[in-house]
Amino acid sequence: MFPVKATAELTGLTPETLRAWERRHAAVVPHRDEAGRRLYDAAMVDRLCHLHRLTARGHPIRDLAALDSAALERLAAESRDTGYGGLDALPGRMLDAIADYRIDEFDRDLSVSIATLPVTVLVSRVVSPLLREVGVRWADGRLAIAQERLVSSLLRARLMSVLTQQPGAARPRVLFATLPGEPHELGLLGAALHAHEAGASVLYLGTGLPAEELATVAGRLDAAAVAVSSIDPGQAIPAVAELRALDAALAAHVPVWLGGANARYLAEAVGSVRMQAVVDPAALTGLIRRRAAARRPSR
Repeated sequence: MFPVKATAELTGLTPETLRAWERRHAAVVPHRDEAGRRLYDAAMVDRLCHLHRLTARGHPIRDLAALDSAALERLAAESRDTGYGGLDALPGRMLDAIADYRIDEFDRDLSVSIATLPVTVLVSRVVSPLLREVGVRWADGRLAIAQERLVSSLLRARLMSVLTQQPGAARPRVLFATLPGEPHELGLLGAALHAHEAGASVLYLGTGLPAEELATVAGRLDAAAVAVSSIDPGQAIPAVAELRALDAALAAHVPVWLGGANARYLAEAVGSVRMQAVVDPAALTGLIRRRAAARRPSR
């Protein structure tokens, strides 16, 4: 349970707005402690975050307050789609620029997207489609190896600039890495961006990190969670051994979130209760908020 001040910090709302939304619209109905003070659970905090984002996009709170969580999620998705409809052609246009080695044009479009789009929209409407199209064009021969490397290099440089804008120290710290033999990191970068947007303090360790070193870093920095990406089917068996070593070396309270194409297989193969396949950005956001809630002392 969170008191008013902590809830305001987590949601970005002022205590006065919280009180007005409750009194006038019954947007949430907080619990009360023995002294009559208002307390909010994690589901209420999540709901208030959705309400805050939607009101910022112009939806009146009087229309939102009666909607359940599923309806708010659908409305948020529709708002993103209609608000950024011009993005559909951007990934293809950027790759056409790379095909002609117009690197400045690609970099300009990417920089403008990073500067102007919310991270969730940036990843879902620009970065993810761009990566899918890179794979298609590389497979059918329209994109050379050097051009694919250019895309990866430019993406990594620009996306890392977002991750260096760290939130406050009170946020849960999440480590992001791939295991040895996994050089592909763009999916990992995308997940790290989602975590950053959800309020985590992201420490991006990159590719090819042995399990023992990952556990050491997590222990020294009191990490709230460790996120590992694995996409190469040929690395699935070695990854099982690495993850078992990580499970043995990591502090008992630190969860491991697995992403990438191998995530579900690895979670089942390792069989540790702390290891969970997380392949949906919304699920990652929810996990981070719950970790933040667990680490914040009640008052």
